[in-house]
Amino acid sequence: MQASSPLKPLSPRTKWLIALCLCVLVMLLEFLTYHMAYRIGHDEGMLTTPPVVVQKSDEKAMQNLSRFMADVFASRESLAGILDNRDERLAWIRDPELRTETAWGLTRELIGRDGVDRALPTARELIDTGYAAGRYRTWAPRADAVAQALLSVHRYSPAYDYLKTAVEGYEKEGMAAELVKALQTMSSIDQMLNRNDEANTLLQRAVDAAAHLGPDALPVRSRLLAAQGRLARTTGRIPESRAYFKKALALCPQPDKTTGDLALASISMGEAMLEAGRKEEARELFLKGLSGSENASYLLNDCLNALRGLARISTEQGNYEEALAYLYQAEGAARGVLPADHAFWAGLYDQRGWVNIMRKAAPEARSDFQKAISNSASSPVISAQSREGLGKAWLDAGEGDKARENLKKAIELRESHFSSDALSLGRVYYSLGLASDMSGDRESALHAYAGAVDSLLKCGEGPERKSLLVQSYLCKAYALCDGEQWKEAVEAFEAVLPMLEGEQRSENYKQLGRCYDELGMKEKGDACWKESGFPRVRMESPGRRPSGSSRSSRR
Repeated sequence: MQASSPLKPLSPRTKWLIALCLCVLVMLLEFLTYHMAYRIGHDEGMLTTPPVVVQKSDEKAMQNLSRFMADVFASRESLAGILDNRDERLAWIRDPELRTETAWGLTRELIGRDGVDRALPTARELIDTGYAAGRYRTWAPRADAVAQALLSVHRYSPAYDYLKTAVEGYEKEGMAAELVKALQTMSSIDQMLNRNDEANTLLQRAVDAAAHLGPDALPVRSRLLAAQGRLARTTGRIPESRAYFKKALALCPQPDKTTGDLALASISMGEAMLEAGRKEEARELFLKGLSGSENASYLLNDCLNALRGLARISTEQGNYEEALAYLYQAEGAARGVLPADHAFWAGLYDQRGWVNIMRKAAPEARSDFQKAISNSASSPVISAQSREGLGKAWLDAGEGDKARENLKKAIELRESHFSSDALSLGRVYYSLGLASDMSGDRESALHAYAGAVDSLLKCGEGPERKSLLVQSYLCKAYALCDGEQWKEAVEAFEAVLPMLEGEQRSENYKQLGRCYDELGMKEKGDACWKESGFPRVRMESPGRRPSGSSRSSRR
């Protein structure tokens, strides 16, 4: 007999309940497992967001920021407020590099809205941070851009500091073309601030840097040599200046093919052409440079030189009113921009004074020369030229004593600073002789004419030298005749004789004949009277002197 089981069979209802409980348990376990995995994944994801997600997120944020700026922050003050509190206002941009680029974009936007002063603190901090990270190639051009913005509002000193920063970056990255341009701009600023020694040093650095630009950089090197020539001329080193311009012209004989900054290249080459005597080519280049520099305020110094160059050309061609128009245009462009003690003013007034001398406007000339003298404390060359001009203006007005006072000062300046410029020294001595004659001081006149002759004999050949030497010899000879110093007068007349032609030569033989007659040297007197073609007469009064109205070549 089979024993019965101690457990009763499960009822169908019980079986269904057990199955249902198992299903619930499995579902609960699955839910808990998913929830735990989700939380762990979420936390890890928050700590290590994939780069592509960050990038897309930040790009979207930048788009939102741009729309936000356009709609709400439409003023400089609002933009400046964001930059002043950028750590807080830009904290939502998680990528540091993108946050920095956003800050720079806002800075550039603020500068573009004429808010350069408000943007400077942020710009300096961003640039310094970029340099500290070694990102010179990115941040050096940005420092340069800030400098150009400052130059556009004539803030030369802070612009200079940012250019120094840019130069440092360009040098570290070997960016030669950018380095050359930045150095030349710094040199221009130095010249505008009367720091000629520093300007010369920077130009030489630019020349050295240009050597790494390769054979295609001839126009750049030519431009730099022209700039050195201009600086040498400004500081009174005239022979050195001409040598620089000659080299510049040799390097770039076809200025229309210049590259890079065309306005600056055109003006520089215009100066070289002018020094070479190619005036019409120089005029075209000056005008071309001026038309291409309207939006480049850092070229102000070069544009002023171009206007003065055009005035010089017009003066040499006898168009004095046109020359004055260019000079007044230069004055207007510099007014309110250059400081009152800038060397430009002395040079401008000196040049304008000489134009007025040429157009026989002595009162206007005196006014300009007096302005030049009052502004020329740091420029002996301008002081000397303006003293000479003022003396000439008083001489033209018949005021011999006032003319002598200024001409003596001009001679002192030239002998102290420019004794090697014998032509200019001879010209001033000649004018001093005329002024002394006008004042009735024959001994001083003789001394001045002798000084003129001595100086001019040291010069190289040239039409101006010949004209001045002839006039100085003749004036000296006539002054000696006035004092009945016949022997010395003979020496002067004979010395000048080989330089004379035509009627002047005949007149000189006549005066020689008179002197020999006074010395009792009949045979020589006869020969001279015969050569002169004049009938022999006994002159009771001194011979007529040559006119002292010969025109000076100072420009």
